[in-house]
Amino acid sequence: MSSPLENSSTKDKNKDSESIAVNTFKSLAKIPSYSSAQILPTSSTSLLLIETGLGQRDFTRNIKRKVTKQLVVSIQKNDGGENEDDKPTVISTSFSPLDLGDVVLKKHSPSGKRLVSLRAVSDNKGTQRFVEIWENGGNLVLILDVTDTHGDFYSDDHFGSLSWSNDEKDIFYIAERKSSDESNEKKFDYNPSWGERLANKRIPAIINVEVVGTGKIIVLPEFDKIDPGQVIFGPEDKTLIFTGYNKEPRQFGLAACTNRLTGIYQCDLDGCNLVHISSQVSHARSPCLNLAKDHLIYLSNPSGGPHAQCSELYEYDFSSKKNRLVIPIVRSPSESFNQNFPGLYGDRISSNSFATIDRNEFLLMHSYWRSRRTILAVNLTTGRDDCGGGDKIIQNLTSTGSWSLLNVWKNYIIAIQGFPNKFHQLNLGVITGFNNEKGLKIDWTVIDQPNVEEVSNILSKSTWSIIKPFEDKPNLEIILYQPNQATTETTETTENTENISSSVKKLPPLIVIPHGGPHSVSIIEIRLFIQTLVYLGYSVVEVNYSGSIGFGQDYIESLIGKIGHLEIDEVQSTAQYFVEKNYVDPNAIALLGGSHGGFISGHLIGKFPDFYKACIMNNPVLNIGAMSSATDIPDWCFSELGLPYDLTKPSIVKPSDYTKMYENSPIANIDKVKTPILLQLGQNDKRVPHIDGLQWWYYLKGQQQTKGEDDQFEIRCKMYSETGHSLDSIEAEVGSIDAISKFLKDKIGL
Repeated sequence: MSSPLENSSTKDKNKDSESIAVNTFKSLAKIPSYSSAQILPTSSTSLLLIETGLGQRDFTRNIKRKVTKQLVVSIQKNDGGENEDDKPTVISTSFSPLDLGDVVLKKHSPSGKRLVSLRAVSDNKGTQRFVEIWENGGNLVLILDVTDTHGDFYSDDHFGSLSWSNDEKDIFYIAERKSSDESNEKKFDYNPSWGERLANKRIPAIINVEVVGTGKIIVLPEFDKIDPGQVIFGPEDKTLIFTGYNKEPRQFGLAACTNRLTGIYQCDLDGCNLVHISSQVSHARSPCLNLAKDHLIYLSNPSGGPHAQCSELYEYDFSSKKNRLVIPIVRSPSESFNQNFPGLYGDRISSNSFATIDRNEFLLMHSYWRSRRTILAVNLTTGRDDCGGGDKIIQNLTSTGSWSLLNVWKNYIIAIQGFPNKFHQLNLGVITGFNNEKGLKIDWTVIDQPNVEEVSNILSKSTWSIIKPFEDKPNLEIILYQPNQATTETTETTENTENISSSVKKLPPLIVIPHGGPHSVSIIEIRLFIQTLVYLGYSVVEVNYSGSIGFGQDYIESLIGKIGHLEIDEVQSTAQYFVEKNYVDPNAIALLGGSHGGFISGHLIGKFPDFYKACIMNNPVLNIGAMSSATDIPDWCFSELGLPYDLTKPSIVKPSDYTKMYENSPIANIDKVKTPILLQLGQNDKRVPHIDGLQWWYYLKGQQQTKGEDDQFEIRCKMYSETGHSLDSIEAEVGSIDAISKFLKDKIGL
């Protein structure tokens, strides 16, 4: 079936581009996305039962729904039997998705025979919370009302946990601790939160439920100076292991910040006898037990400084009680270390990510590698005292597109792969062998994919490439998206210029998108709003400027003390490059940036007021000095400028600090701004509170009144309620693309 947009004429687009933009975005956004997968044990050696989790936008109810779907996959050997070159034939059968409704978290037991669900049911009277235990066959064998025991279940990546004991008699999870003080003495005590995306996370508690027998519920006591998260069982289920987040002297924002003072801790099942396992480092997170349950794997980062940095991978030996550094920080990629491996970059290791092949133990994880996300295999056996291991400690298992690892079970891997103009597909990887020199041998097969028939016309109008236009800046990569009149195959390239499409007869407008962070990265995977803009006829470039992750630690640190200068020059050079090469319309250049991307955009329209014809800023950093007293990440305001900040002794802004912050902020050049601006703010933003955006808006509105009637300057402001820094609520997503399309149509003509 063709897309409802397919027969829209160019005239119709120009007449009603905002309607086309919203319809295009909604059509794309209705495609479900994979969020999780688990391989469940079966009695057959040739059948795999795979349960996937998917996210689905519901534009009628304005919510993001969670659904689950099961696949039955048949693994059949081709003729040839045990020949290593024989590729298994994969036949899959998919069952209809099931809406999870009010289920917050769920997890199958180790045997696959039981399922625990944490359910929160809300109505106009409040929220009730239940722990449910289901057995195969659909029997509900236990349901416990825990509403009066604790507050909300925690399901985020920092605190969220749900763990089964191996004997399947106990579960542990994290939930909001209820106050034990029934008097009014502490009624007005201030209880800080963990910042952006975690505003309701104040006092997390470890909860134990005996799911066999009495159904007893135990709330473990509060720990001194740390809050627990990511809790798992230790060896033989005799202890608990968790990430402890330092909450003294203050709770700093955790979202997108892997530089906080955190550690890996071990305690008895009742919370007593606390031991700091990772005491040799100031930051540790994401504890995972290997398959043999005799080693613990975790990630570590430097504390303080850039919020996202190259990670170290550590292994803790329970018998010797020693920590071993497995993967170090990579300063700069080189051929001599695993073929330009740039280091590890990721927030968390999946609990199901280990495989043992030919007595070699591997950890699989996804990580950023330049402008893509890839799946890596870490040979944990290499470097251990008792084993030799293979020649390679790191192996890149994927070569094209961007991948995310979802699950590993025995010699099977579940992962998703996608491209900028192609939705993620669910892949089954079968590990068929291991070679000391070449590493793991894996056969990948697509076993499930979303139905994209209704949006195929939209996707076919987009082409993309990775280019490196500056010889003196080999790490500065740009992802270019272009409107294309002909359907093209998905390809990944790194050539400088010949892959820039010439199929568009009229030079298109250009939208320049610098990512936020600044220590983040743009990668080659589908972005719905970018696909919408390309469908409307815009060329789009995303710039991985100095400071981006995935290129080595040196590239990250090269921006420290130079924000407001180095990345500004690089983004401007990128825009000028496309103009000078005559690839885009020089009179139709726009900026679109959020957070630090908005910071870059604000600088550019102040420093190059005649170059850009439109600027869209989402929750931008505009005045670092003012932001420092209101944000959940005050250390960012110091560290990015090269100013000292001690997480154990929070700083205050001195006059000399404020001067530097002001001079390096877009606010310093506000009087030079004459580019039309669309400012979009989240009312609940804890990271870059909207007050600075409003001050920018008020000031420029006042300036606008003093200009002549013929002046083209205009500033519009949108405030989205019930959303924060990411502007990711359904209403904000739809309202934003509608506002952006109208604004761009008015200012640069599409």
